[in-house]
Amino acid sequence: MTSTVFHSGREAFVFDSLLYPDDTRTLLHRLKSLNLTIKGLVNTHWHIDHTAGNQLFHETNRIISHSLCSGLMRTSSQPDWANETLNLEEKDRITPTYPNEIIVDRSKLYLGGSELEFLHTPGHTPDSIIGWKEDESVIIAGDTVMELPFVGYGDSRSLVDSLKKVQSIAGKSEKIIQGHGGVCGAEKLSEDIRYIEYVRKRTAEYVGSGKTAEQASEGVKLEECFSKERAKSLTEGFGSLLWCHPSNVERIYSELKGNRA
Repeated sequence: MTSTVFHSGREAFVFDSLLYPDDTRTLLHRLKSLNLTIKGLVNTHWHIDHTAGNQLFHETNRIISHSLCSGLMRTSSQPDWANETLNLEEKDRITPTYPNEIIVDRSKLYLGGSELEFLHTPGHTPDSIIGWKEDESVIIAGDTVMELPFVGYGDSRSLVDSLKKVQSIAGKSEKIIQGHGGVCGAEKLSEDIRYIEYVRKRTAEYVGSGKTAEQASEGVKLEECFSKERAKSLTEGFGSLLWCHPSNVERIYSELKGNRA
């Protein structure tokens, strides 16, 4: 899980507030040690690993997100799940803290003479946004770009469109900060798009033959969706994300059947 800091040298905006309170406190302590004043927080989407730490950002009254984010947070059971499974002390139990400033499609953020643009990139979730620092060729992608694309709470066609949008603004040397994983370049996006399109094609075969979602998720193997090198990298370096693949297949199955939740 990645949290990114956009700063002017004196003031800072933080992208995503992390899941574990100790991690969020470490981040805040580091910012203070650099004499950075926190001016605001950005939630790139509603998921708990990006919003749980909102409650610790006491110094700012600006929490920015897409207009759909707050509503999705309010109907989510993820805080209850986290409180039950993370073994948090009572003082660290997650109390949802909601965004209070919204963007809809495109918006700009100014900090110390520096400019960053927000773009709506649905697909991972309906409310996903990215930050684009054009003059420094940096994209803060949230989970729109992650080591293994994930649409379990979103829409595969929308994610393909959003990845193509990111491609359209990303030059060959663009630095893309993934929500889960390291910094990547624009060339990775083509492989991510091919992955989603291939899973859609293979899953459609299961739908067309009357097979179940469970049969599709068991039958469409991760290894067939990527090159040997990429599949090996995912298996060896990002094992905690591998559950996303069968979830992707099941979500796409629901999309193709027309009974998506």
